[in-house]
Amino acid sequence: MRYTFLLIFGLLILAGCASDTSRENEAQRMFLTGRDLEESFDSLPRAIARYAEIAEKYADTETGKRAGERYQKLLKAQQFLSKRETVSQDSLMEFYEEVRRVVPDYFALLKRLGTVYFNRSNVAARFAIRSKSQPLVESVMEMWHRQDQMWSRYDFRPLPEDRQWQDNLCKHSVMVGRMLQGFKQYEKALQVVERGLEYASGQEQIARAKVYAAFYTFRQGKTEDFRKSISLANEAMAYEFLPDEDRARAYHIVGLNYTYLHQDSGVLSDLEEGIKALNEAVNIDPKLEEARKLLRQLRRLRETASVDE
Repeated sequence: MRYTFLLIFGLLILAGCASDTSRENEAQRMFLTGRDLEESFDSLPRAIARYAEIAEKYADTETGKRAGERYQKLLKAQQFLSKRETVSQDSLMEFYEEVRRVVPDYFALLKRLGTVYFNRSNVAARFAIRSKSQPLVESVMEMWHRQDQMWSRYDFRPLPEDRQWQDNLCKHSVMVGRMLQGFKQYEKALQVVERGLEYASGQEQIARAKVYAAFYTFRQGKTEDFRKSISLANEAMAYEFLPDEDRARAYHIVGLNYTYLHQDSGVLSDLEEGIKALNEAVNIDPKLEEARKLLRQLRRLRETASVDE
């Protein structure tokens, strides 16, 4: 009799645990639908309503408690955003940053603020290069750091719009890298582009960023950097649809690396590889005068080496 009682008691506990797990799973699935509604400001009221529903229906679950917290944060964000129409364009960044302090991972808000960071950086980076303005360089770097810090806390999902923003962050890093390149700050440019590559999702953006990373790696100047630079350029060119301009640039970078490797080693195969790469570069883009000039020098060097033999 005692054994039967214990068995029934145990089965009831197991049934209760199974029920709790089932409710938690249901709440999690509903929570994901709430997050889908966070993709735009227009669907914010529906997201708030969904989290309120989850918090009420699954109050006894961990996800239900999370939904309640999310409901409160988005409700406060909605109150802030109701004033958006009265905010000037010049003040949008500060306004969105204030809202973000309430809800740091609201996707629709991150997209808007990320766009402001990107656009401001783009304009400032161009003027920085033209005017050789160090304060503008510092301003662009500050925008990048804010962008990176903001998105580093976001949990990206395997969805098209999330992937698009991962690629946008990579684009932003290349833009900053190119500005730093104009000031010959190659080490810092490499660090920024490498960080951008950590975000990137699409092969097109990854390939293009690797072309620039290859150049900045080459500029570090050590033998191991030359080898790594060649590898990065080849990885970029493995992407079938890499634009001709970037492919020519990648071949040029490979040629530069082999030139320096030959200078260090005197190995004829390095010279031949450099000539081969530079040939490809000028065939793709005849306007690459620096590549064409280096190609002529290497050909003369090869002729000299042949005479010496």
